[in-house]
Amino acid sequence: MKNIKANDTIALSYLFTNKVLNNIIHKDFTKLMRIFSEFNINNIFNQNITFKELFENSYKQLLKHYKNEYIFKNAIAQKILLGRHSIKSSVLFTEFRVETSKADIVIFNGTSHVYEIKTELDTLERLQKQIKDYQKVFEYVNIVTVESKVKAIKEMIDDRVGIIILTDRYTLKTIKKTKSGLDMIDKNSVFNLFRKQEYLKVIKDYQGSIPDVPNTKIHSVSQEIFNQFSIKEVNKILVKTLKQRKNYNSLASNIKKFPNSLKLAILELGLNQKEQKDFLELLDTKINSIPIQRATNVLSIS
Repeated sequence: MKNIKANDTIALSYLFTNKVLNNIIHKDFTKLMRIFSEFNINNIFNQNITFKELFENSYKQLLKHYKNEYIFKNAIAQKILLGRHSIKSSVLFTEFRVETSKADIVIFNGTSHVYEIKTELDTLERLQKQIKDYQKVFEYVNIVTVESKVKAIKEMIDDRVGIIILTDRYTLKTIKKTKSGLDMIDKNSVFNLFRKQEYLKVIKDYQGSIPDVPNTKIHSVSQEIFNQFSIKEVNKILVKTLKQRKNYNSLASNIKKFPNSLKLAILELGLNQKEQKDFLELLDTKINSIPIQRATNVLSIS
């Protein structure tokens, strides 16, 4: 990509946000134009590159100059979810709320995995509390980080927590293998992840009917029943229930067609078949062939 300085890579990072991508997918280039205007890199619009090349080249710039959270998340999606597992039998969530923490990436396949990201720019201030929260819910807990933070992280975690680093070669290298923490799972914490219709389905599947109690007591009674399950049953129910929240069926045949830089974004956007087709066509379109009206005023990106 021509005439892009290292300091401009923060502008390129906006390309991979859901708001901007949704606009681009629907051929509204307003937010894209605003970003490039604010960072004074409008010359990109005149380059003889496709949108696919824009995303791939921008991603390379981020890898080189600004390994932000998206880089780590996308690596996990690309190399673990798509590389080791299958979207036909696994699902991925980002920013998954657990207790008072928010997990960066959670993957449910045959069991439950959480990946907490600590980039070069992140502090480790809340790490121990985050791990404590995650161990109440997930069987396997991993920290994904950079090599410079490994020593400090090792001093903060117990034997069951894994450590993975994102290398300069864009590989995920296991430094410390995660171990099962099934016996640490807290039934109440798992139950609190479920929506009302989800835990009612769980109880109905278990005892054949929904508890015949007033609405004010349905939550507490259902929780009492749920607490009778074994930890293995609780983890199995969690995985089955959360996998039902997402469906990648419409994406299964197309995910390989999207550039590697967009794997996580595509998984998260939940595009239907037509939107996928339209976006794939747009990715092959030259940027300088798009009639983008230049902004006369600098407007907010958000």
